[in-house]
Amino acid sequence: MRIRGLTLSLALLGGLTACDTGRSGAITVSWTFGGGSCSGAGVEQVRIAIAGEPLDQDTFDCRSGLATFTNFYPGTYNVTVQGLDASQVPTWQGSNSVRVEGDVSVRVDLQPLSGQNAVAYLSWSFAPSTGQAPQCGPGQRIDYVGILVDDVDTGLAYNCGDGLGASQVITPYLAPGPHVLQLVAFNGNDGVSLPFARTDPVSVNFVTGQASAQSLTLRWQVGGLAMSWAAYADLASYQANPNQPLTCASTGIATVEVFLADPADPGNPQAGIQFSGFTCASGALLDNAPVGTWLPFVAGYDALGTLRYFQDDQSVPQTVTVTAGRFYALQDLQTQVFVPLFP
Repeated sequence: MRIRGLTLSLALLGGLTACDTGRSGAITVSWTFGGGSCSGAGVEQVRIAIAGEPLDQDTFDCRSGLATFTNFYPGTYNVTVQGLDASQVPTWQGSNSVRVEGDVSVRVDLQPLSGQNAVAYLSWSFAPSTGQAPQCGPGQRIDYVGILVDDVDTGLAYNCGDGLGASQVITPYLAPGPHVLQLVAFNGNDGVSLPFARTDPVSVNFVTGQASAQSLTLRWQVGGLAMSWAAYADLASYQANPNQPLTCASTGIATVEVFLADPADPGNPQAGIQFSGFTCASGALLDNAPVGTWLPFVAGYDALGTLRYFQDDQSVPQTVTVTAGRFYALQDLQTQVFVPLFP
């Protein structure tokens, strides 16, 4: 026990002698990404560790380029730097050693931790439209923009406004080389499979540490219609007095469903595109009608869900054409449809 205590005392004395004869120094740490930049590597912050040394602060904005730590006694120190993505996941890492005898600098060249290490930056805009087009942003109809890579949904979706105009978002990490990108704008209730708009596919060559920037145009996949309806006692009443329909209260209609049916299958409107959630008096303002020529159908149901009124498509046939990016406007008769209903 006396020998161990003596050894400890001698070690402490040796340390004090080092403190007296040497002067403390600062270590300035800088970093690179295989010669690339923070943005090229998709890194937002760096985390620094100096082996055996507690640091008051260890995480820094990657774009600052360097960090300085003070009060190191002479000696050799091992410095490790990790590059963190937006989710604080380490994606790059590197180490280097430095000898402190006064103030010194050390540069750490980070290398990717995975073969999936190349990214690109994306921004988007919407193609021109007319009428009451759905809007992009919080509380609006278009919630998200999703990223497809090589025709596969990555599951990564940004808020619609995150990459709008001059703003940019980052792709998932991918293997270096060419990849085909496509963006899809959608409502959260509908999902990627029913998009309001999508970009043309674009081929991008991904390079580790050297992210390119792509500005893409979302082209409308839908148009809009304002559909209205009114109930009549019979076809003769409608033909004689179209401006004198039955009142909603007298019809017993509680809910209304709208169908855009395939002209090739007019007898089966339920197989077409269905829109619901309307009342007798509300009308339907559709801003996500698929492009094409359709047979518009309307059905009115009572409170028990029994079909009470339906249009007579044989006696009053009509079609409507939905054009991409052409939405309801008061002065645009193509975007307005009236449907008479009969018992």
